[in-house]
Amino acid sequence: MTYSTRSELIARVLAGSWHASPSPLELSIEELEVVLSTLLETGAGGLAWWRARFSSVQDSNSASELQQAYRLYTLQAARHERDLGQIFALLHENNVEAILVKGWAVARLYPKPGLRPYGDIDLCVRPNDYRRADTLLNSRESNHYNVDLHRGFALLDHHSWEELYSRSVEQNLEDNCVRLLCAEDHLRVLCFHFLREGAWRPLWLCDVAVALESRPADFDWNLFLGSNRKRAGWFVCTILLAHKLLQASFEEVPPAITAKSLPRWFVGAVLKAWQVRAMQRRHLTPMTTVWRRPTYALEGLRDHWPNPIEGTIGVRGPFNELPRLPFQIGNCLGRTADFFLQQAKRTRAAKS
Repeated sequence: MTYSTRSELIARVLAGSWHASPSPLELSIEELEVVLSTLLETGAGGLAWWRARFSSVQDSNSASELQQAYRLYTLQAARHERDLGQIFALLHENNVEAILVKGWAVARLYPKPGLRPYGDIDLCVRPNDYRRADTLLNSRESNHYNVDLHRGFALLDHHSWEELYSRSVEQNLEDNCVRLLCAEDHLRVLCFHFLREGAWRPLWLCDVAVALESRPADFDWNLFLGSNRKRAGWFVCTILLAHKLLQASFEEVPPAITAKSLPRWFVGAVLKAWQVRAMQRRHLTPMTTVWRRPTYALEGLRDHWPNPIEGTIGVRGPFNELPRLPFQIGNCLGRTADFFLQQAKRTRAAKS
């Protein structure tokens, strides 16, 4: 099968899978076997089981593996929720404000905890509080928590901490309060994260779909899109993609969005990313290893070439019909320059 064919099967499996009562999965056992490893490796096994459980493939070996993944995700979710409550209690005790993004912030929107797994806990703190929060979370008592700590929102959004915090909301989690982004900011961050990472993980597009369909009645579309037309174009394309590939509902989505069309290269780039998953493998061969293990690093060099989506986002380019190669080259050159700059800084630091 081609990249596109396998990825189209994944889209068929995941379409509407986040609903409380999704339609039964209409795939043959052989077709499910083709995409089984990708579903499991990208964290979509629980969602696939949610659709397979009442279908003709429910008694297959593949469905059994999906069910085991769902059970594992459910157990992990209970542990993560416990840790999350303890983390926020620790930060509150020390007067550190934090906002949770991704992870439980989006997992809570799914009908069951086992449908949306997450490995770490992404926390954004006020830039001035970053060092204090880092010290607290890496103390002997707290270093077992799997926290990805962010200094503000620089890597996730273009709005300031103060602006995003002013719109944030608190959500009860057992005996603790967890602070989350408002629905508009949350959906925008999910869209940007999906694109920035080269769209390689189908689960992230499901996150966009579930956040889109669970938005409140007073959802402010202008706030979601923002005033920057280029960035708004990125987010519109992500919403359109969730509808096209995963059948996310367009109910009460304004015509200013639904009437738009996707660039011709965009869907194909996403479908290929779901199979190639270059960015996922890139973490196994970081360029920082080139000096110590040059052969190993060079073997994984092709995984460092940005796909059309990552390349465009990396240089803050528009999503239009222009060729993507210039954006990919620009992104690659920028990352290469940054790599050598960081290496020079490390060398100077080591000598001082």
